[in-house]
Amino acid sequence: MRIHERIQIIGSGNSGFSITHPDDCTIYLLETEAGCAMIDAGCGIQTELIIQELAAAGHQPEDVKSILLTHGHGDHAGGVAELSERCRADVYALPETARYVTEGDEKSLSVDKAIEAGIYDEDFHIRPCPVIPLPDGQTLQIGDLEIRARLMEGHCSGHGCYEVQLGGQTVIFSGDSVFCGGKISIQAIWDCDLQKYIETCQMLERLHPDVLLPSHGGIALNRGRKQIEMAMRKIRELKLPENLE
Repeated sequence: MRIHERIQIIGSGNSGFSITHPDDCTIYLLETEAGCAMIDAGCGIQTELIIQELAAAGHQPEDVKSILLTHGHGDHAGGVAELSERCRADVYALPETARYVTEGDEKSLSVDKAIEAGIYDEDFHIRPCPVIPLPDGQTLQIGDLEIRARLMEGHCSGHGCYEVQLGGQTVIFSGDSVFCGGKISIQAIWDCDLQKYIETCQMLERLHPDVLLPSHGGIALNRGRKQIEMAMRKIRELKLPENLE
């Protein structure tokens, strides 16, 4: 599903556009002159549906040169081992997420809590996968595009957003940081941190995104900063932004 001249959606579950498995986050494909970058990898169930969407988008698996994880929760990283193998793509993430996924550290990725909450079946696992650390502020060059990693914690430790300049617009792949409507995602897990979340909202506001592409819910193809301002308005009133359900 093309949403921009250089961006397509190739996966999304029930919390988004209901294209692939219900538990998938929204998976973006960023197209460059030298291949594509995939943002997040879904839950790893019925991954073939993502490959089919990739084909419908006009690409073969080998066109995907890099997979960038916003964080390591199951709906984002469950499919990364299989997809990286099928695409023969390098995988990148902010350093803490890179370590957890490389080691298959499901405890740190709160897989046990997600299973206890009934989000996943008891046999759900995140298969270990080599992930290259991409430190805060560092850029990854793919073809003619430069992708900048931004450490944006709060939802969980090691959470990152990715910033790209496209046609004079600032595009932010915001993961599970801030969603359309100014919503956030506070969860009862060990590494969800309210103060860091507030700092993330402040950092996103300073980036003035034109296009905001979260991992769940709607997307903002123009005036993305307005979505951030809605969250910041609540914070300035010493209130919490609305939580994503």
